[in-house]
Amino acid sequence: MTTIDRLSLCTVPLEQYFKDARNETRLGQGTGFIWRAGKTDYLVTNWHVLSGCDFFTGENLNRHGGRPTVLRGIFNLKTGLFARHRLEFRIRDEENRPLWLIHRNRKVDIAVFPLAVVRTPLNPNTFSLPYPINELANAKLRIAIGMEVFILGYPFEIELPGYPVWKRGSIASEPELASLISALGSAVRYSDYMLVDTASRPGMSGAPVIRRSWSNHDIEPGYIATVDTPIDRFLGVYSGRAHTDFPHEAQIGLVWNASLIEEIIVGNRRDTD
Repeated sequence: MTTIDRLSLCTVPLEQYFKDARNETRLGQGTGFIWRAGKTDYLVTNWHVLSGCDFFTGENLNRHGGRPTVLRGIFNLKTGLFARHRLEFRIRDEENRPLWLIHRNRKVDIAVFPLAVVRTPLNPNTFSLPYPINELANAKLRIAIGMEVFILGYPFEIELPGYPVWKRGSIASEPELASLISALGSAVRYSDYMLVDTASRPGMSGAPVIRRSWSNHDIEPGYIATVDTPIDRFLGVYSGRAHTDFPHEAQIGLVWNASLIEEIIVGNRRDTD
């Protein structure tokens, strides 16, 4: 009997294209995953994956200056056989305005794309079987510096069936600081991300980061583990290595806090870039 880890089914490999009436140019690739709020499903990834711009500098990531207008992703089919289908969809409207959502108040490298705007020629009853990561990886596992995490993304060429690589890492900064957005004095500010010690490639951008506990679960105070099977907790969105003057020396990645996703959905603010 073939089994696929359910969190592998949450991820969506993404290819970025600039496409107009005459040309089609592949710009790169990244990772996304499914998130559910109420009855609505969203595709979550990095802002820089959808915008095609460096998050820190604002410069175009493609040396030819092209920015994505179309994504191609691999989604699950409702067949019961782990079948997947490659689907192309626009991420900008007819006036070239972004269709994705960003945070209303803070600058963060997360973008949320409502999947309701995706149109498919397939029968909707057989098209997409979403696996929302916030419903599948919500255990109250304790999170602390030094703990092992997994980054579920696509560092290699994307081919069907399109299941992710589980890249191992460890938490390299105090994780609770990523959720404290208050100033310390006039010059120091907590960030919206924590650091992880791991090596990665550009295709991992936008990947979900999880902590998995196999047994003897270490749970947050006030909660009780009622099972002795593997459980998971979603931590946030991976957005690549931290910028340094010597990129081959530091293998430190950024993970944007999970709480920002719901804040973006509630804020419902379209990007204007």
